[in-house]
Amino acid sequence: MTLRISLSSFRRPAALGFLAILLNGCGITSWFHSTPSPKAPPPITKGQDKVSFSTEWQSRLYGIWQVDPYQGTLVAHGQGQVVVADASGHLISMTDSGHQMWMRSLDGRTARGPTLAGGVVYAGTDAGKVYALTAKDGHKLWAIQLSSEVLTPVVAVDGHLLVQTADGHLWALDPKDGKVQWTFSMNEPSLILRTVATPTVHDGVVYAGFADGTVVALSLSSGAELWREQVAIPHGSNELARMVDVAARPVIAKDQVITAAYQGNLAAYALQGGTQNWSVPMSVYQTPVLDDGHLFVADADGRISSVDLNSGDVLWRNDRLSGHYMTGFGLCGSDLLATDNAGYLYVVDPQTGHRLGQTRLSDSGIQSTPVCLGNGQILAFSDAGTLYRIKLAKR
Repeated sequence: MTLRISLSSFRRPAALGFLAILLNGCGITSWFHSTPSPKAPPPITKGQDKVSFSTEWQSRLYGIWQVDPYQGTLVAHGQGQVVVADASGHLISMTDSGHQMWMRSLDGRTARGPTLAGGVVYAGTDAGKVYALTAKDGHKLWAIQLSSEVLTPVVAVDGHLLVQTADGHLWALDPKDGKVQWTFSMNEPSLILRTVATPTVHDGVVYAGFADGTVVALSLSSGAELWREQVAIPHGSNELARMVDVAARPVIAKDQVITAAYQGNLAAYALQGGTQNWSVPMSVYQTPVLDDGHLFVADADGRISSVDLNSGDVLWRNDRLSGHYMTGFGLCGSDLLATDNAGYLYVVDPQTGHRLGQTRLSDSGIQSTPVCLGNGQILAFSDAGTLYRIKLAKR
């Protein structure tokens, strides 16, 4: 029995009790986790508001634009082209100026958006298919059926396509025809966030996270396991409390890989051998940002922190957005960017953690991390299906 439940229509205590009963009798393979209600942020301290925002253009895309919690749609950008995907499996390609180039329909909803690489658009779906289409006109090159729902964007690197599925498999596919090069699998828990860390590749090694709280290092060429470590150990009286999905993409920092688990830890491991250098309790599902030797983290409670790479010590923490559901976290130039489900875009000073600016782009929420185009320009995508091109400027 497969059951999908949203807590949005329940009061949380009652929902937890209801789920506890259901968990005793069903094997639950996915869960739409409850999220904080959208709310306005507190005002910025007088004198700290140093960034202004202007909309260069906005384009309303027609389709089904719903967002699963913890699984926002990514925006692919490259060589003057933007590609997004709606919740019914439509791929839409646009120019940098927001004009539609082509649209194609896939079998199943797309998994967190498409990937642009080498003139090809790659996309996976919840029907377990991976597609390759020409970026120029959307012509289908090939499609392959995998074992279950695709949970990550396709990673194209060094003659391999990497993708993870809901049944705990990591696949390496041939970019030419989609044929399977190798697979690696882990046992999945009965309840997952329906999102896992997008694999990271460094010096011929794949670093991948799984829903059981494990991070593994694999040979890119063969899929052979090099090492594995437990970022978080499940504990608690029910399946909800034991969710420790490694949902944040591993980050390479000097000679270590930084990983994070939901309801678990932020931890650093040596690239060679996987020895743990440090670990601190922190619930994280957004990928940390590395900039100029500094690590920045947005945790599941909406707090933004600067973390020392050598020790894991918190250097500063901004808790003014506590209770906000962060949908994106990234970097553009010298500024940290964050978005939330209330539709706000925030600019944060990486030196101090202070908010330098904030604006509400949409009352429907922002889908995922804005894409930095350079020169203070970003792309942001709302839950209603509107793509914005925003210019940031210092006051």
